[in-house]
Amino acid sequence: MKKKTTISVIVGIIIFALFFISSIVNFIINVKWYSEVGYLSVYFTKLMAILKLSVPLFLISFLGIWFYYKSIRLSIIKYKKVVEINAIKKKTERKIIFILDAVLSLFLSVSIASSYWYNILMFSNSVNFNVKDPIFGLDVSFFVFKLPLIDSIYGFIMSFLIFLIIITVVLYFILSAKDRILQGRSLKLNLDLKGGLTRFAGRQLAVVSSLILLFLSIGYYIKSWKLVYSPRGVAFGASYTDIHVTYLFYKLIIFASLAAAVVVFISVIRSKIKPIIISIVFIVGLIVVENVSAIIIQNAVVKSNEKSFEKPYIQYNIDYTRKAYNIDNLKEQNFNIVNDLTKEDIGSNKEIISNIKINSFKQSLEFYNQAQVLRYYYTFNDLDVDRYNINGKYTQVFIAPREINSDSLVENAANWQNKHLVYTHGYGVVMSNVNAVTSTGQPDFLINNIPPNNKSGISLTNPSIYYGEKTKDYAIVNTKMQEIDYPSGDGNKYTDYKVESGIKMTFLNRIMFAIQYKNINFLLSRDINSDSKILINRNIMDRVQKIAPFLNYDSDPYIVINNGQLYWIIDAYTTSDKYPYSQPYNGINYIRNSVKVVVNALNGKTDFYIADKNDPLIESYSKIFSKLFKSMDEMDTDLKTHLRYPEQLFKLQGEVISKYHMTDPGVFFNSEDLWQISTNEKEVKGEVAINDSSYFTTKLPGNSKEEMVLVDYFNMRERPNMVSMLGARMDGDNYGKLVLYRFPTDQSIDSPYLFKSKINQDTTISQEITLWNKEGSQVVYGDTIILPIKNSLLYIEPLYLRSNGANAIPEMKRVIMMYGDKIISAETIDKALAGIFDYKTDTGVALPGTSTNSGSSISKENAAAIKDLYDKAIAAQKNGDWASYGDYIKKLGDLINQLNK
Repeated sequence: MKKKTTISVIVGIIIFALFFISSIVNFIINVKWYSEVGYLSVYFTKLMAILKLSVPLFLISFLGIWFYYKSIRLSIIKYKKVVEINAIKKKTERKIIFILDAVLSLFLSVSIASSYWYNILMFSNSVNFNVKDPIFGLDVSFFVFKLPLIDSIYGFIMSFLIFLIIITVVLYFILSAKDRILQGRSLKLNLDLKGGLTRFAGRQLAVVSSLILLFLSIGYYIKSWKLVYSPRGVAFGASYTDIHVTYLFYKLIIFASLAAAVVVFISVIRSKIKPIIISIVFIVGLIVVENVSAIIIQNAVVKSNEKSFEKPYIQYNIDYTRKAYNIDNLKEQNFNIVNDLTKEDIGSNKEIISNIKINSFKQSLEFYNQAQVLRYYYTFNDLDVDRYNINGKYTQVFIAPREINSDSLVENAANWQNKHLVYTHGYGVVMSNVNAVTSTGQPDFLINNIPPNNKSGISLTNPSIYYGEKTKDYAIVNTKMQEIDYPSGDGNKYTDYKVESGIKMTFLNRIMFAIQYKNINFLLSRDINSDSKILINRNIMDRVQKIAPFLNYDSDPYIVINNGQLYWIIDAYTTSDKYPYSQPYNGINYIRNSVKVVVNALNGKTDFYIADKNDPLIESYSKIFSKLFKSMDEMDTDLKTHLRYPEQLFKLQGEVISKYHMTDPGVFFNSEDLWQISTNEKEVKGEVAINDSSYFTTKLPGNSKEEMVLVDYFNMRERPNMVSMLGARMDGDNYGKLVLYRFPTDQSIDSPYLFKSKINQDTTISQEITLWNKEGSQVVYGDTIILPIKNSLLYIEPLYLRSNGANAIPEMKRVIMMYGDKIISAETIDKALAGIFDYKTDTGVALPGTSTNSGSSISKENAAAIKDLYDKAIAAQKNGDWASYGDYIKKLGDLINQLNK
């Protein structure tokens, strides 16, 4: 007997192991990986929280179901009027019920614990916002940290109690139907409370029904708190009707439910149906009357006096929305446009002028992918804007990492060895000036090619990219097959991964990864040895999500060169949809950019830095995960200079500001001053879309130092006139400060869309665009810049020309500049300024537009040759002779390159 039991246990363990082997392997690999990246405590915080919650939930659920089964079983015996004498049958039944109870309780406890562990930790580690809601006087932390858990537990308990009622009634029907069938009677069933049902399960129904009514009263108490999220009325949050009608009825329903709980308990025990019906009808009547009364009061009383009745509630909505989106400290400043710039003003602001952005994001990225991929298995997924100190000058640049794209490997090369052992990483970055192009209208590179041709002066000693946005496959490094480091001529340079990163490929680990990835090559490969390591979770977004899934991450990570290495910076947000009175946008109504995540592109080291110490959510997270976050003081000083204000957050705040810049309840109620983010044309006579936010370098009005800012423009709602400009600062101590410049309301200020309209209306420029924009080529607009200088606005629009070929490269051909009533198209910024302001660079400082070589001089003969080739190219262009145009441009480029040598 003992031998059979032992065998059964062993077989059971084996079956269990086989059934759950995938989960077991996944758990072990997770432990190894979290340990390797230094965040094992974060992983176990979640596991321990689930375990601590699962155990008591399992006991409560198991005992509750077991005792309910015992009581129901007694009711069945009494109902059948028989005594159980079959001991074996009784024992078998108890075993079956015990196993079913255990399985169900385990499932419920683990499911609930997995869903609510985070809410429980937040509940127990809540941090005060030091802001109280205006209705109940509770700190906002109650609504953000505690109410979600209370509401979830309430919902679960009510569902469980209703489930018990349904099970009890269904069981009674089954037994009753069985008896009728056996007795040959009609199957017609009556739910007779005075008869069979109360005799069968009177006490159970009494207890459960009373508990339901008790929790109904608790539910309406919770609903009272949730009035701060009411959509009724003019503004989000509790309105006049909610407070003066709905809230009063909720109180009545709470007391009525408590009284009904007692009445129903006694009535079920005594088999009296009338008090139960009266109690239920009374509660249902209150609910119906509340809804009807609220509708009547809202439409008959409030609507006709809405402005005065709703005024305090509108003010609550304004104040709390501005706090929730962190725009309550927005600095507002009037910007009176005089347009009185002189050429002396241009000269005194040459730092701004020399950093005018004439390269555009989309076209530059397109050119990078055409000219700098160099091998088909590389790709530029994105292009980012940043600023560096280059040759002692604050310089804004475009920068893009060259990542590996294993999906692009051709059919024969797309084997397991190549994908995971050979083509393991990307290589290097490409960097170009945003304020200059070459003579052919292409980006002026500071870093390009492989190995990097680095003219920036920025140290880049290890350009390998093992972790990135496009990197998704695992890589096995230090194998017998060397990795391709980068292409060199007709061959390749090879490398080994000499970095302390990755999980050792021991035999046991090889077995586990073979199971994890369902690939036998882990075991069969002769290239993997004891020194080999596997790098997993190499996609940086998946990586940070796995470490800290409770944060929301910006969709635009950006690469930074720092201390000779490449780093990714990812903006992370803390969000909530439970901030009282705050208007929801995109499913949230509270947001902070509280975390900056830095990922080393070479070794995958991931650091989370707290960027907003005043955010209660991140303070709570740091209490829960004490070893996850670092202070910003620990971040490398040079790395801090590359922190950007995230465009995703900026766009959201801009959407909120378009309505919530109105802080007067009366103006808000009348919607007198609604704004919208400006629209723009991307292509000539193309569709009109929301204008993209733009990073550019300037000196903001009233400031003496140049800085990189993120800017959006606003129009009046459904009008093309520009009314304001929003800027986000990000350099030094000014990081995160928002400033809103309001333009005069008595002037018509051109928006980006109106600027395009004036371009199309200018006869000279429109003719030139029409000439270019015909069959065989296409004119594309770049990024529109509206630059504030002193009391004036300078409008700049790069114009790109691209042929219609499959691999056509866009080239920047013109800069269109507008100032006041003057508009001009020129080859460079300095020519445009010369045409508008009669300004010339006589200081030796070249203005942006084309790249220059200050160390060379050009003879009159060479200058004449350059001019001759240029004139011939323009003439061919105007005649539509693109073949000749290309020849002249090539000759011109060759001559310039020769002179640069």
